[in-house]
Amino acid sequence: MFLPNLRNEKGAVYPVAIVFFLSALMLLSHTLTVYAIQYKTYDGLENMHRHATIQLLKDIEQNKIPE
Repeated sequence: MFLPNLRNEKGAVYPVAIVFFLSALMLLSHTLTVYAIQYKTYDGLENMHRHATIQLLKDIEQNKIPE
């Protein structure tokens, strides 16, 4: 056998633990990446909407258009 430690219970726990922790790490990094992309998207849309509102208010003020 290539790894004699895997023959008993204590030796078999290590590879399972490593796979579990690597899976958890990959899931966490994926979740954080998706959240960061979503945050940047919503932040950009909010900034664009704010600038459009400010521009619209400036246009209304310059043209003296009643609301």
